[in-house]
Amino acid sequence: MTLRLTIALLSIFTRIVVFSQNHVSWKFSYDKAQHKVIAVGKIDPTWHIYSQKTDPNSGPVATTLTVNKTQGIKPIGVFEENLVPHEIYDPNFESKVYLFEQEYRASQNIKIKNTKEISGSIFYMVCDETKCLPPIEVPFTITVQ
Repeated sequence: MTLRLTIALLSIFTRIVVFSQNHVSWKFSYDKAQHKVIAVGKIDPTWHIYSQKTDPNSGPVATTLTVNKTQGIKPIGVFEENLVPHEIYDPNFESKVYLFEQEYRASQNIKIKNTKEISGSIFYMVCDETKCLPPIEVPFTITVQ
């Protein structure tokens, strides 16, 4: 019985570890000269995330960058992806999708006045050839100099 319990616990722990990994390392910054919040994601090998160009009815969750509107911070327009996504037919979703491998870059123009912090989040879903992990939201806070 102890062996079964150990195997069951190891199985549960392995699933938690696998599903808690997001496979993207994020860095967020503020470009003072261009008044932009910049998000750069380094994507682990064999994994990818989806572009906002992907049809929301096709299945995968597109990546979105959100800058919180707070006193002294006002997002201008919509966020822009700064790299060109790969267009492929994904048999898992049975549709055309747009994705990023290795790296993701996006920016959001903002109007900033008398504030020391910018906050927001990036929301995305990461997949490999056989599976997708649940969508994840990564919050960020940038200190403005």
